[in-house]
Amino acid sequence: MSSIDTTQQTSTTGSGSSTPPVNPSTQMDENSFLKLLVAQLQYQDPMSPTDNQQFVQEQAQFSMVEGVTNLETTMKQMQATEQMSQATGMIGTTVDYTAADGSTATGTVSSVSNSNGAITLQVGTANVDPASVLKVSYGSPDTSGTQGTGAGA
Repeated sequence: MSSIDTTQQTSTTGSGSSTPPVNPSTQMDENSFLKLLVAQLQYQDPMSPTDNQQFVQEQAQFSMVEGVTNLETTMKQMQATEQMSQATGMIGTTVDYTAADGSTATGTVSSVSNSNGAITLQVGTANVDPASVLKVSYGSPDTSGTQGTGAGA
């Protein structure tokens, strides 16, 4: 039986992110940027208006923020698609995983579900987070000892 041991590898399908938590109130999004720009225009000194070049730079920054936001959304969608693809590739395989109680269990993946972005493997009667999978085994054990020695080999 061929197998893949994932105990020493970092899972790309789990929720174990290496990025530190960020306070949402300190992040600048599109709406915050627009509010800031409108406030700046509203309260500028009429005798000393904003320089046209500076205004164009601010518009370019806004376009850049919007582009980065769109890119982030696209990357998240691609990541979710990749995670689902990896999970569906595990259907029919035997997996060793860490159960909710901390014990190690083994079973065959029968289906995959995606509920609000959370991918779950159905292993027997258990719903398993792909991040808790320790080992994936493909195929059945070959007890005949003739693997790879077919005709013409």
